[in-house]
Amino acid sequence: MASTSQAPKSIAIIGASLTGLILTLSLIHHELYSPETITVFDSRQRDTPDAANSSGVVLTPNGLRILDQLGVLPRFAHLCWLSDYRTYKNDRGETLRKTLIANERLYGYKNHRVWRRVLLQTLLEMVEEKGVMIYWGAKFDRVLDEGVQGVRFLVNGEEILAGMLIGADGIYSSVRKYIHPHVQPEYTGVMGVLSHIQWDAVPWPSPDHERACTIQGKPGALVLMPEDREGSVIMVATQAKMEDRSREEWLEMAHDKAGMARFFQRGYEDWGPTGRHVIDAVCRSPDTMYLWPFLRMARLDRWASEKGRVVILGDAAHALPPSSGQGVSQTLEDVDTLSRLLKAQPRNLIRTLGFWQRLRQDRIDAVFNWATNVTNVQRAPQADRDLLIQQGKAKDADTTQGFDDMAWLYRSNADEEIEPWLRADASD
Repeated sequence: MASTSQAPKSIAIIGASLTGLILTLSLIHHELYSPETITVFDSRQRDTPDAANSSGVVLTPNGLRILDQLGVLPRFAHLCWLSDYRTYKNDRGETLRKTLIANERLYGYKNHRVWRRVLLQTLLEMVEEKGVMIYWGAKFDRVLDEGVQGVRFLVNGEEILAGMLIGADGIYSSVRKYIHPHVQPEYTGVMGVLSHIQWDAVPWPSPDHERACTIQGKPGALVLMPEDREGSVIMVATQAKMEDRSREEWLEMAHDKAGMARFFQRGYEDWGPTGRHVIDAVCRSPDTMYLWPFLRMARLDRWASEKGRVVILGDAAHALPPSSGQGVSQTLEDVDTLSRLLKAQPRNLIRTLGFWQRLRQDRIDAVFNWATNVTNVQRAPQADRDLLIQQGKAKDADTTQGFDDMAWLYRSNADEEIEPWLRADASD
């Protein structure tokens, strides 16, 4: 199989979250596998609560285009908050900058934001409608071996055989351990805390105050994002640099609602009236608070096993910090590019997977650098922002033009690289 063009006749996917479900739909859409040859395993029960589902996800034009092609977007688009501008305000309520970032004329879509649970439920319903078997409470243990017949692995202690095994099981991936036994996600040095408030819970300085905006103040920034079509529920997030902790310590902090409220209240007296009103509303709803240490995966030398039958993608391969707003869209690009490459029936699977990884890793690196040097800077305390501006490492929001050229991100150039590579592969 490692040197043939044939796709394995069956595939097992570990993880029934966004990545695994999107991959399932893409494999069927591109006619790589029929539903009865796909099996999805997830260690959780179907109704297990997931704290990540208590907030929303941003979907940008590069990801929306793929969701549209898969027939997913029309199922939930009417529930999304739509935006094409990013607005920055000071803590006096004055607009510093209103920047056009995404609209239909430029990129085919506005930015969409929707509850993560809505997107997850939509994907789950579509996968089940296709007749794909999902096993819940099915814990992946380990890979036993790869051979001519496929991959043998254990789930709940039972031996299972599949032509290919895909790890779509997130940043703490169990499948990744087979390819990289000792690799762990890296903490980026930044932690975020988010919460949700009702829009009407804050006395805004004007009735037309932007619902999607970043309020910059001396202590840092408050990022506001609507979670529904009407903008009645608003996510409020703030972030700051913080020393790393063990996974157990992070989990303990995640259950400390009072501690998260204090995190929001840092520098409270230095905020203007609007910032203080927002923080007050947040602290009145402590149950919605959620802690998020920003993690990423270091560059991995391989996203596939040596024989090419075990592959990881999404957060398992390259987790991005949430400040990038690209977690779901980059996963969609992973899935789309892999599906298209496999559909072309390349002559050599191992070489194809290597090309796919290089293509995607370059893209991930660009997104990470942008999130670190642009997005995170705009959310830093004022003293840090001022220093970076003086050093020429960041732009002043007061002087930046009202347009961010996001074509590099929202218009993927994958076709320009995939087509020549496939032609070269076919001629070898």
